[in-house]
Parts: sequence; structure tokens; C-alpha cells
Amino acid sequence: MSYVAIDRCSSYEFDKLYSTLLRVCEWAHMPDVAGKKVLVKPNILSDAKPEDCITTHPEVVRAVIRLLKGKGALEVYVGDSPGLHGPTFSAKVCGVGDVCKQEGAIWCDFTHAPVSKQINGTRHKLPMAAILDEVDMVFSVSKFKTHQLMYCTGAVKNLFGTIPNLNKGACHVKFPSRESFAKLIVGIHETIKPAFCIMDAIIGMEGAGPANGVPRAVNLLMASDNCFAMDTAQAVIMGYDTKDIPILNEAKKRRLLPKEITYPILDASEIVISDFDRIEIKEKTNFIRTLVVPYFTKGMQKRRQKKEPAPQFNDDRCIRCLRCVNICPPKALSLQQEENGIKHVVCDYEKCIRCYCCHEMCPVDAIIIGKKES
Repeated sequence: MSYVAIDRCSSYEFDKLYSTLLRVCEWAHMPDVAGKKVLVKPNILSDAKPEDCITTHPEVVRAVIRLLKGKGALEVYVGDSPGLHGPTFSAKVCGVGDVCKQEGAIWCDFTHAPVSKQINGTRHKLPMAAILDEVDMVFSVSKFKTHQLMYCTGAVKNLFGTIPNLNKGACHVKFPSRESFAKLIVGIHETIKPAFCIMDAIIGMEGAGPANGVPRAVNLLMASDNCFAMDTAQAVIMGYDTKDIPILNEAKKRRLLPKEITYPILDASEIVISDFDRIEIKEKTNFIRTLVVPYFTKGMQKRRQKKEPAPQFNDDRCIRCLRCVNICPPKALSLQQEENGIKHVVCDYEKCIRCYCCHEMCPVDAIIIGKKES
């Protein structure tokens, strides 16, 4: 049995937030952290302002740090690696860096001396943050958001940020389809085995997440002793059929889904947001192609992925910051100059693997998936 404690919380005002956090963590059976070194892993997709709702809100991170210290944690570390991780990244704009300084937590640079680890359930090794080997526990502190590729991003997907810098982009090339990428994400979870998870669902994101969606007041704070249980609850609240979520499907195949989820406060099925703007579910990969004939699967996955909606670029909105060009795993994007001197981003759709990393990184919503603006 796993527990998901969900309670109402309508603002980031600290006292109210902290008392709600204490309540959900208690009901979700948070483990004893006394004398332990704990890594808090927030979702910092990019160093964006808190009001953009792209990152875990800094006040949630503050509350988690204070809770852990209050429960006797020996050391509290905080870290993440955004999509484009520069050498001076310190989570300043999103406010998490300052919170660490104010609360006495240690900010970790995940790019410093990463350690190669075999990813559970795959044949691949990936560099991962060295701090993972130095702490006793990992707490995934995620954000309630949609995700263009995986439909929603939560406690499990949040751990992808332990892969430093552009190594994350290369993973999209090796694992091009939704199903194969879910296998990687679940493998990372099983490699890390987080002890607990908390989700900032006070103001979430709907629509074209995880970076270019629309903030949505969800007014909830969530905690769980199981990341898959947490993500199940999130999917239910968003209005998804959990069978459509690739990460949950992969977890089910591996028998990692909890047999029973107990909701000690609010039940996810009773607080479904009926008008939540979800990502449209795409056709799943054929079972026979992915399991019975794995020898041919990789090529089939790539061909199938080409049929996914392609990113479209709005020149009027584009600010030529080159984030999309720099993040693109297969190097399908380039900045080209026309005869009139105007520069614009060009996509080689034969190279494009529809991973939507460009969409995630665009700071001005100049990249649209599956449709062109009129």
C-alpha cells in the first residue's frame, strides 16, 4: 500500500503553506530523516521567474528545507540541472538559489564530476550527479504540469534532471519514442530509488507544458511515499486515463505500480479538474513491434516518431536566442540568414526526432507543436 496525501492550499504565503506541508507529509508517512543527508530535487526546467510556473515554487522548496531541518536532517542539499546548464547556473531567477542561502541548505552543481551509472532496466550507462552517492535520501519535489511528450511531468520524470547538462538531450536520440523514453525515465527512478516525493500543485500548468503552457490555479499540495502513486494521482486530477500515461504504463510492466493507493485526506478521483487543458493523447506503439520483435523496434520507433506533430517556428515571436538550436539533440535546427539579412530558425525535419526539447527551452512561446498559428 502507498499513501498520497492531498490537501487544499491556495497560496504560497509561507505559514499556510508550511502548515499544509507538515500535514500532508505526516499523512503520507514521510520517512525519518534524523541524522540523514537529504537531497531535495526540485523541478527547474529553466531558471524562470516563479510566476511563470515552470519551476517548483521557491517557497515550497523553503518549506521542505525547513521541515527537513526541523526533523533533524544532518544536511540538506538542493540541486537540479536545467535543459541548458551553464557553468554559472545557481537557480537565481527562480528564487531557489536564494532560498538555499537563507535556509542553510547546500546548493549542488550537478555538472561537477558526475558519476557514470548503469540505468536500471536498460543497457545504457549515463552520467549522473555525484551528490547521489553522498546522500542517504532523495526527495523529489516536483511541479504539477503537463508535458508535450509524456503528457504530464511529475515526481518520476523530475528525476531526469539528475542527468547533467546536454547529456539529457542525447537521451532523446537513444530513446526516441514515448514508450522507450518512459523506459529510461523509470530506469532512472529505479537507479535512484527516491525516499519520498512532494508536489507543488498550488499553481500548476496546463496546455503546452512543461514550459509554454498556461498557469492554472489547482490549489493543492501533495506528498507521497511512492513517486508512481503520486504521478497516478496527478494524472487522475488532470483528467487523464492513467493507462494513457507512458511512465505509468512502463511502471506497470515492471510491477512497480502500488497495488493499492490510500488517500488519507482528499481522494484524487473526487477532485478531478474536468476542464483541465490536457495534451492530446497520441496513438500508442503497437505491442508486437515493441515487445515481440525488438530487433526491429529501434528503426520502427524512429519511423513512427517522424509521424508525430512537428515543431513549427513563429518568426514574429522568435528572439533568436538560440536556446532551441543549442538544445536540439539531433542537431536538426540552425539559424540561417536570408538575402535580405533577416535571420530565422530553420528545421531539418528529416533529422527532427519530435522530442520537443526546443519547445521546452523557448522562453517566448515561439514554437508550436502540431499546428501553425493563424
